[in-house]
Amino acid sequence: MTALQALLIAIFYYIGTGPVPFGSMGNWATINRPLVMGWIVGIILGDPVQGTIIGATINIIYLGFISAGGTLPSDSGMAGTFGTAFALVGGLDPNAAMALAIPMGALGSLLWVVTMTYQSFFVRLADKWIEEGRDDLMIVIDYYLPHGIKAIARIAYAFAGLYYGSSVITRLVDMLQGPILDALSVMGGVLPAVGIAMMLTMIFNGKARVFFFLGFLATSYLGLGTIPALFIFLCVGILVVGFSAEDMDAFRNVQTNETAFKVITKKDLLHGWVRWELFCESLYNYERMQGIGFVTAMVPILRKTTGGDKQKMIDGLKLHSMFFNTDHDFGGAIYGVCAAMEEQKALGADIPDEAFISLKAGLMGPCAGIGDTLSQVVLLPAVSVIFINLALQGATWAPLAYTIIFLAIFYGVGYLYLMVGYKSGGEAIIRLIGSNLFHKAIELANIVGCGVAGAMINNFVSFNWNVTMYENEQVVFDLQNDLFDALVPGLMPLLITLGIYYAIKKGKSVTLIMVVLMVVSFILGILGLVR
Repeated sequence: MTALQALLIAIFYYIGTGPVPFGSMGNWATINRPLVMGWIVGIILGDPVQGTIIGATINIIYLGFISAGGTLPSDSGMAGTFGTAFALVGGLDPNAAMALAIPMGALGSLLWVVTMTYQSFFVRLADKWIEEGRDDLMIVIDYYLPHGIKAIARIAYAFAGLYYGSSVITRLVDMLQGPILDALSVMGGVLPAVGIAMMLTMIFNGKARVFFFLGFLATSYLGLGTIPALFIFLCVGILVVGFSAEDMDAFRNVQTNETAFKVITKKDLLHGWVRWELFCESLYNYERMQGIGFVTAMVPILRKTTGGDKQKMIDGLKLHSMFFNTDHDFGGAIYGVCAAMEEQKALGADIPDEAFISLKAGLMGPCAGIGDTLSQVVLLPAVSVIFINLALQGATWAPLAYTIIFLAIFYGVGYLYLMVGYKSGGEAIIRLIGSNLFHKAIELANIVGCGVAGAMINNFVSFNWNVTMYENEQVVFDLQNDLFDALVPGLMPLLITLGIYYAIKKGKSVTLIMVVLMVVSFILGILGLVR
């Protein structure tokens, strides 16, 4: 790997962890995914097809990993970046690359904690500028200052790791040719069970459980692919859930805000919303979470509603810089409500500060619960599964198509809820969240998700016993073919996945489960008991 290649990969790795160009959530769900990063790394290293395949393989284990409430169980971006780069340089197969990527993802999660911690210190400077009424500096403290430091640090250590580590990996691969690399491939074949089990912890309930086993049996006996299974279970799920015209009442009964665009313009509203989507987590920290991001988004609104009154601007900045944490899309709805309230306040309505505080405190929890579920638990895995399958077949256009489709849905929904929040208020948001439509949508998502998760086991999880008995140099018993495949094809991957699922549900650490799984599968691979 040349210095220029290492630098380019390091820059893209940083972009995946930042807010530009697609926003905090947009970048995390696209550029930061191994599916997309593997493709980018492959292009830079001159092998986009293999880079896409390796990135898609690594991505499987991260299907059920979500970032919510300031936690990051593992850094998929670092795993995809380093795992793909080292696999291409060392000539590793995709399963061995996955085994190599896992420790990288764990290291990335430690860096996330460090970042969340040191960014808390920037809050003091933000408060100082707020006291001075420096609304023009909110974008500086929220984005330019912390990400200037973050860019230098992340690009530097990613470059060093890639440039100097690639030669080490090459020599190491040459030394480990044979049983050890075969064992790493066995390990990588089992690890996708963790990602599928993580998905199940969020959707494996109610009648959806039946569809998990139907999905598994459909691939075991009918050879059904994951993508056909997704569309079949989507159609079946719609019939089972049974949507009706009454489910849309929550939208029909929304009242329009009569003061809309009397003080602010639609351009002001969209300007602030774009700031929210881009920078809501660029100064994410343990003290205020998205608080500084929210006040940065409110600046275009406050500039109009305060009418140039510096004290009113200071009061507004203080009010909207308090602790805040919610989903990105549904958080836009809360931003819309606050923008409408600020506008009504500027027109003479008696709206105390406590009303803003109560509204944000009351809505951010429900919006996070529904929004994180729909975006990270439903949308992200569903769209990922489709394009991972295509990428595994060498379709280099799949990561780009995934990025476009995810962002179109994500920002389309975000814009819808921005306007609902601005034009109808917080009460309408509560009605929408509590409506039959949302409950049925989640039920449908669980059915489809469980069906696809079952189908994924046979397509993505690999575990085959290599134990045979001979008599007169003839095979008289093959443990895999004569027992497990004779009972149910793919039975061992199913049992492993369900075992991981129940271990997680009982409170066992995912990290511990992964370590145990890696150690056991590696030993079985070294001994030649599993292929």
